Amino acid sequence: MKKTILGGLILSLCLLFAPLSADAQQQQSILQNIQRTKTINAGYIPYPPFVIVDPNTKKLSGYFIDMMNEIVANMGQDIKINYEETTWGTMVVGVQSGKFDVVVSGIFSTIPRSMQVTFTRPVMLVGLSAVARSDDTRFKTDEDLKKPGLTIAVTAGEVGHGYAKQFLPNAKLIVLDTPDITRPMLEVLAGRADVGIADSMSVYNFVDAHKGKAANVFADRPLYLYGTGLLLPRDLQWKDFLDQAIDFLGYSKVLDRLEAKYKKGAAEWTSLKKNY
Repeated sequence: MKKTILGGLILSLCLLFAPLSADAQQQQSILQNIQRTKTINAGYIPYPPFVIVDPNTKKLSGYFIDMMNEIVANMGQDIKINYEETTWGTMVVGVQSGKFDVVVSGIFSTIPRSMQVTFTRPVMLVGLSAVARSDDTRFKTDEDLKKPGLTIAVTAGEVGHGYAKQFLPNAKLIVLDTPDITRPMLEVLAGRADVGIADSMSVYNFVDAHKGKAANVFADRPLYLYGTGLLLPRDLQWKDFLDQAIDFLGYSKVLDRLEAKYKKGAAEWTSLKKNY
């Protein structure tokens, strides 16, 4: 009898301290896995000033990189972030497959994306705008983009691509599969497209860098506004943690500091901060 009890106790202790099986690890929340492995697997897409890649050192910086660093620093468990580059067209698959716990480039929340993955609460609102050549005066409203015969450049998987497919059936689309969100706008300057559609932040920075050549068509009246935050798998504990962390950074003025550091002009994005 004593041997039976002792054997049962030893077996229980072995099960308690044994490494988790693959199935058991999958049943854990992402947050629990991060606490166990001390690692966050994060995807990113170069997207200045949200994500900036140093061309020499490949070191990452930018609004959302700094925000994630602040969150990890406050977790206090020696957790590191393992970053891997992805693209607008592959980021959702990367999250769905378990490759990424989060994509940190500042991702727009849309209904089609939300059918497959989820998001943190928005950190800010970013608009959808368009670039035309500075001497092209054909575009005043969104209705002007619906005229027949236009060639419009977009980035594959990016919100401008979704907008064009849904609302611009008459346009000939140039769809560029690239992480470089400025490529559609370069198509305009090269004369291969009439309009390049992209987010208001990228358009603002592109026009600022090409003064006299490019025009921000919808600077004061974005085609759309998108809540912008982190892209996540459907894991309630992980989402709740990041939502609470973002709230904390907002209340403690960290997000104000990041905005002052990275935002160049009012047309880039709209803050959701609370004024007290």
